[in-house]
Amino acid sequence: MNKIRTIFLVCILMLVACASPSSAEQTNVPTLDPTVTATRIPTSLPPSITPAPVITMPPGFSPIMYGKKYDANTFFLLLGGVLGSDWITPDAVTDQFAAEWDYDVYTLSERLQVHGFAPDFSLPNQLYTIGTDVTVDKAGMVAVAKGWPVLQRDAEELSSENVFYQQVVLDWLKVEGVSAPESGLLTIFRVDLEGDGVDEIFINAVHLDESQHTTKTGDYSIVLMRKVAGNDAVTVPVVADVYRSQEAQVTFPKTYSTTNFIDLNQDGVLEIVVGIEKWEGDGAAVYQINGQEVVECLRLE
Repeated sequence: MNKIRTIFLVCILMLVACASPSSAEQTNVPTLDPTVTATRIPTSLPPSITPAPVITMPPGFSPIMYGKKYDANTFFLLLGGVLGSDWITPDAVTDQFAAEWDYDVYTLSERLQVHGFAPDFSLPNQLYTIGTDVTVDKAGMVAVAKGWPVLQRDAEELSSENVFYQQVVLDWLKVEGVSAPESGLLTIFRVDLEGDGVDEIFINAVHLDESQHTTKTGDYSIVLMRKVAGNDAVTVPVVADVYRSQEAQVTFPKTYSTTNFIDLNQDGVLEIVVGIEKWEGDGAAVYQINGQEVVECLRLE
C-alpha cells in the first residue's frame, strides 16, 4: 500500500514539473509595457484602388442635338451624330458615347455652353433626350460636343411682306396642282451656303387653320430654296406637305420652320436645320444641299 502511494506521489511531482517552466525559461518571457497600445495586424491587405476611367469622346465624333425648353428646364433631342464623314443614328451615337458631357450650343446669332446629363431613352416615344439644369429658351438651339468645330455664315432675315417671294410660293404651289393657292405666313432668310459669294433664299410658308388638327385643299407647310443654277434661278423644295382633300380631315399637320444654318460635318457647306412642330409633338431635321439635290441627313420627331 505504501509502495502504491509512493508511486502516485512521484507521478504527481512529474506532472507539476512538466507544467511549470524552468527558471531559465521564465527569464525569457517578455513583460508587457502597460504604456504601449496594442495594434491589430490585419489578416489580409485591402484591395488596391483602381482610378476611375477617363471619359473622352471618340476622335472624329460628335452627337448632334436639337434643344428646346420644356416645363422647367431645357432638354435636347438626340437627332444623331457625325462619325468621320458619316451621319449616324441615335443608337449608333449611344454605342460611341453615353455619359454626361459639356456641349456647345449654337443659335443663328450666338453660342452658349451647357452641361448635359447622360442620354435617357424614352420607351413610349422611342427616342433619346439629354437633360440639363439650365432654363435657356432660344430658337434653333443646335448642340454639339464642346470643342467640335462648326461653321456658320451670316443669315439675314428678310421682310415677310416681300411680294416677289410671296409670288414664288404661289407659283410653286400651282405647279404642284393647287389651282387657287392662298398666301400664308412667310419667314424668309438669305444665306450663302457654299461660301461662293452667291446667296440662297429659304422661304418658310405655312397655310393651316389654328386647330392644329385638320387640313383640306389649299393647306400647306413648306420650306423652299431659291437658288441660282447656271443663268437661271430655280425653286427647290427642302420639305413640303401639301394637302388636297376637299373635305376637312384630321391629319395633325406638321409646321416646318428653318431655324439654323450650320456646317456640322466639317465639309465647308452649311446644313439646314428645320424645326418640326405638331399637336403635342415636335422635332427637327438636318438637310444637306448638293447642288439642287436635297439630302435628309438626320430627322427625329
